[in-house]
Amino acid sequence: MTKLRNITGVILAGGTNSRMGVDKALLLMKGLPFVQRIAGVLNEVFESVVVISDRGPMYKFLGLPTYPDVEKHSGPLGGIHSALVHTDAPAIFVVGCDTPFITPGLIHYICDFESLDDIKIPIMNGQLQPLCAVYSRKTLKQIEENIKAGLLKVDFLLEKIHAAIIPITPNLPFYDKKLLMNINTAKDYEAFVTNLPH
Repeated sequence: MTKLRNITGVILAGGTNSRMGVDKALLLMKGLPFVQRIAGVLNEVFESVVVISDRGPMYKFLGLPTYPDVEKHSGPLGGIHSALVHTDAPAIFVVGCDTPFITPGLIHYICDFESLDDIKIPIMNGQLQPLCAVYSRKTLKQIEENIKAGLLKVDFLLEKIHAAIIPITPNLPFYDKKLLMNINTAKDYEAFVTNLPH
């Protein structure tokens, strides 16, 4: 399958990891750090992949361009902003570093979803997943306004910019109940390791 050129793949690895206590991006899944597994998946789909993190040297081993947040202490919205500032494709596909089960099938489905909206977000089990989504370059101005106003939740952005909501349902060929699972706490990771097939 031809790699996508008009969308840049972006890994957000800038969180404080306060709930986990260690860098989530470097937690292991079958011997590979989460961030390396996610980078491998994105590299299958996109011609260009970047990492957004203020801890750039930690991710040198990926061999990917790594950029810091332009607006500090602005959470994931700041990461999306930095990705749009540092790349030049018409859109970006953003994924958090704590979502190790994403697949090329899922990403293609979201990116290829036909919509004129400037944001495309999957929803699974009633949960919107704004950190596994497509953001058009056209969203940059509104994102900057929201950051300036201190409106840092992506939910506030969705109040200003209409998003295409994409249901991820069991009838889809790539479906897996773990696809969009986030590993946020030490307890999550313990359960994750326990249930991982060997």
